[in-house]
Amino acid sequence: MTFQRIKRKLHNLTHPVVGEVWMMHRVVEQRSVKPGQRDLEVTPAWLEQKINDYRAKGWKFVSIDNLPKKGKWVCITFDDGYRDNYTLAYPLLKQLDVPFAVYVSTGFLDNHNEMWWYPGQQLAMSTDELKTLDTDSLCTIGAHTVNHLKLDSLSVEQQIAEIKNSKDELEQLLGHPIRHFSFPHGAYNDDTIAICQGLGFQTVARSWGGPLRRGASRRVLNRIEAIQP
Repeated sequence: MTFQRIKRKLHNLTHPVVGEVWMMHRVVEQRSVKPGQRDLEVTPAWLEQKINDYRAKGWKFVSIDNLPKKGKWVCITFDDGYRDNYTLAYPLLKQLDVPFAVYVSTGFLDNHNEMWWYPGQQLAMSTDELKTLDTDSLCTIGAHTVNHLKLDSLSVEQQIAEIKNSKDELEQLLGHPIRHFSFPHGAYNDDTIAICQGLGFQTVARSWGGPLRRGASRRVLNRIEAIQP
């Protein structure tokens, strides 16, 4: 066993898992046959079973607004702002009394811009659907830029525009502060972190990193991809 593996094992022993932040995208009745799309999709039955399995093991489901310091807990998040988050995910999570967050790329709302990884399909949530979600205390709305670009490929000025404009647009639409943000494609750099801190986000979320362990940041959140086999 290498020194690095020993070091990691000792760290994990002294820093046990306390929580998981699931990164999800779509909830659909019928999954796509295309791998790049299929990996973004789960069925309601699969999601319900996964939630019940975790609950049976003593995990509790929590809001991103109130992440506990002690575990074990799960926070469910959805990226992009798909309409099925409203039509399928929301009724299921409401029935199960499970909090969740939806990170919205504002340029997709009302299908103003196409989600190019699903060419020719109109999949985005409407502004009215978003407003309805926002009225339920189970749901927290977060920002996800305007155009879903890789932030680490942009200039500082372009990053500020993408992040700040998405936050401002959602706040104007919903009438309250937006405190959470996730990085499209999981892409960011030091400038991105500084911009988000300057804009006062309570949390920013990666697309990777694994479970949260004792002592891990509650501001820059690791996430786990919840992928249906």
